[in-house]
Amino acid sequence: MTDTDTKNEKNKKPERSMGSRMGIAALILSASIFLSRILGFLREAVIAYTHGASYATDAYYAAFTLPDLMSYFLAGGTLSITFIPLFSSYIAKDDEEGAWELFSTVATTMGAFLLVFVVALELLAPYVVPKLNPGFADDPRQLALAIEMTRIVIPAQICFYIGGLIQATLFVREVFWPSALAPLIYNICIILGGVLLEPFIGIKGFSVGVVVGAMLGPLLLPLWAARSRVKFRFRFAPNDEDFKAFVLLSLPLMIGVSLVTVDEWLLRYFGSMSADGAITWLNNARKMMLVLFAIIGQAAGQAALPYLTRLYHEGKEAEMGQMLATSLQRVGFLSLVAAAGLIVTAEPLIWLVFQRGEFTPADATQTANLLVFFAFGLFAWASQALVVRGFYARKNTLTPMFIGTAVVAVSLPIYWWLYREHNVEGLALATSIGISLNALTTVIVYRLRTGALPLKSVAAGLSRGLLYAVACGGAAWGVRRLLTPYLDIANTLENIGLLGAMAVAFFGAGALLTVFLRPPEVEVVLKRVLQKFG
Repeated sequence: MTDTDTKNEKNKKPERSMGSRMGIAALILSASIFLSRILGFLREAVIAYTHGASYATDAYYAAFTLPDLMSYFLAGGTLSITFIPLFSSYIAKDDEEGAWELFSTVATTMGAFLLVFVVALELLAPYVVPKLNPGFADDPRQLALAIEMTRIVIPAQICFYIGGLIQATLFVREVFWPSALAPLIYNICIILGGVLLEPFIGIKGFSVGVVVGAMLGPLLLPLWAARSRVKFRFRFAPNDEDFKAFVLLSLPLMIGVSLVTVDEWLLRYFGSMSADGAITWLNNARKMMLVLFAIIGQAAGQAALPYLTRLYHEGKEAEMGQMLATSLQRVGFLSLVAAAGLIVTAEPLIWLVFQRGEFTPADATQTANLLVFFAFGLFAWASQALVVRGFYARKNTLTPMFIGTAVVAVSLPIYWWLYREHNVEGLALATSIGISLNALTTVIVYRLRTGALPLKSVAAGLSRGLLYAVACGGAAWGVRRLLTPYLDIANTLENIGLLGAMAVAFFGAGALLTVFLRPPEVEVVLKRVLQKFG
C-alpha cells in the first residue's frame, strides 16, 4: 500500500452502522412529520376559525371517508409495506432492470384500475355517502355538501398512489427527504385553498386545496427527486408474475380490515348520528393525539421497514429481532411520556389551538375531554405501527390481516356499547381500547411465530417510561393547579404562559430523572441528534 493510499484510508470516514442509519432516517422523518402536523393544525385551526364545529365541518371531514375506502381497498395507503420488499429483493440482487420493470407494471396496471374506480365513485357518490354517514339524512343541506366535497377529493387518490410508488423506490435507496417535504407542501396547499377560495366557494376551497396539494407534494416532488432514477415504460400486464406476487402480497391488506384505518370510519359513522360538530370534535382531538403518534411511532415504522427487510433477506433473524425490540423499547418509553404530557395539557392546548372565531368555548372543552381518552391509546398506536413492520419485512401481510380483522370484529360491539352509554366520549375510549387490543395481539403473535423478539429490554423501557410519565405529568399537573387561579386559558397570552410553565415543570422533572437514571432511551435520542447536526 502506498503512502497516499494509507493517508486516504485514515481520512476515510467509517460507514455508519445500519442501526445508526435507521435512527437518523427516523429523526429526519420525525422532524418532517412534526412540521407537517404543525401545518396540519394550522389548517384545522383555520377551518375551526372560519366554520367552527358545525354541519359544514362535519361534512368536510366526512368527505374523506369514501376516498379513504378506495385507497384502502386498493392498498394505496400501504405501498411502502407491499412494494418495498418486492422492489428491495431486485435491488439486493443488483437487478435494476427487473426492479424498474416491476415498478412499470404496478404503476401502469394498478393506475388503470384506480382510474376506473375514480370514475365509478364519482358517479356513485350520491348513493354511497348517505350509507357511510347515516346521520346526514336528516339534513339535506349537509348531505349535499358532503357529496360535493367527496367528488372533489376523490381524484387526489391517483396522485397519492403513483407518488407512493415513487417514494417507495426512494426509500429503498435511503432517500427520505421527498417523503419529508411532501406532506408540508400538501398541507400548505390545503390552507391556501381554503383561505383564498373561502369568499367564492366557502369550505369547499379546502377540498380543492387537497387535490392541488396531492399533485404538487406527494406526486410531483418525489417524481422530480427520482427523475434521474425512474425508468418507466407503459406496461399493462395483469398476468405478469411479478404483478401477481404484488397483488397476493397486497390482497390481505385489500380484503382485510384493520382498526388503524377502520377506527376513523367508525368515529365518522357514529359521529354523524350525534350532535352537529361531533365529527369535528372527534377529528380534532384524534389528530392532536396522532401528532405525537406520527412523530414517535409512524416515523420509526417508516424508517425501520427498509432495514428490517434487508436484514431478513440477509438471513439475520436474530439481529432483525434485536433491532425491532430495541426500537420498540425506545418507542414505548417515548410514547408513555408523551401521553402523560397530552393528558395534563389537554385543556389549555386545545383552547390555544382551536378556541377562536366560530369554534366556541364549549367546542374546545368537549374536544379537550376527548383528547384525554385518545391519549391513553398513544402507546398502543406507536407500538402497533412498529411491530407490524416485522411481518411486512417478511412479505407476510396475511397474519396482520387476520389479527386486524379479528380485533375489529371484537371491537365493533365495544364501539357500539360505549357510544350508546357515553356518546362521543365513549367513542374516544373505544378507540384506545381497540388499538390496545390490536397492538398486544400483534406483539404476542409475532413473538410466537418468530421467536426472535426479546421482550426483557422492552419491559424495562416501559417501566422507565411509566416512571417518567408519572413524574413529569405530576410536575406539570401541580404547576397547572398552582397557576390556574392566576392564568386564564381563555386569554391567549396567559394560556401560553401557563403552557410554558407546565412545559418547564414537565421537562425539568424529566431532566432531573435523567441525571440520576441516565436511561438509554434518552441518551440514544441525544446521540442521534448530535450525529445528525454535529
